[in-house]
Amino acid sequence: MPPPSSRKRNKGKDRKAKQLAKKEENDRAYANRFWRSFCGSNQCDHGRAVMISDDHPVTTFMDQFYINLHQGMTVLETLIDLFEKHPQVWNNERYRKLAIDTLVRIGTNMILSNYPHITNPLCVAQSIMVLEHFDDADDINLVLDKRVVASKWNDLWLGDGSGRRDALKFYRKRTTCKCLKKRHLEARKKEPKMGMCHHCKVEMERVSLSVCSRCIVGQYCSRKCQVAQWPAHESKCNLYVQAHKQHSSECQDERQNNVENMVSEAPG
Repeated sequence: MPPPSSRKRNKGKDRKAKQLAKKEENDRAYANRFWRSFCGSNQCDHGRAVMISDDHPVTTFMDQFYINLHQGMTVLETLIDLFEKHPQVWNNERYRKLAIDTLVRIGTNMILSNYPHITNPLCVAQSIMVLEHFDDADDINLVLDKRVVASKWNDLWLGDGSGRRDALKFYRKRTTCKCLKKRHLEARKKEPKMGMCHHCKVEMERVSLSVCSRCIVGQYCSRKCQVAQWPAHESKCNLYVQAHKQHSSECQDERQNNVENMVSEAPG
């Protein structure tokens, strides 16, 4: 029989384990209620019909998504964590589409309900964009470094009112209903497209910013800021250019294969 001190330590460990398990259960229940409250809609499904059972892999994926955000993780940290813990969703095209449809409905309903934190629909939009451009990569960073993803990520980066117009455009393009049409048209008239200099972090109209001619991602308010930021930007710039070349090469190979298949299948 173990000494009393050992039994006491074991009981303490068991108690902490039960408390931790209870907290995880409560966190998951809260996250599930939160995203399902925005996923449901009595008036319109926005062209994204969603039916997910409690034991579906996408349900677990969505629960973890909001657990991470509610615990203070960034979108980037959340996506990396989900990529490691839920490969069955990332690597299954049907599951991935269901996750995208769910997130589109959540983000759209958040905007329509005037959810007080515009950053949440923007976080959802950033996640949708990464899921849309995932192509069976072994490393999530290969997706994040794609020029189209990195560039749009910047546009959706700004929170509060600055990103409202971009959020409306993003979700309106992904819904087949007219729920966001009026709001988007009004935002286009009243709210300019905003951006931020990657060096001095000053927000200004996007038309006043220049982009790095090499990667077409980095944004700067002046040549001086671009030069000052180059030591920090250089490594990312190289990654963006490399990812773009690789993606372009893969697309060209795919087009060539399609042409060859069409020729081989043509009647002699």
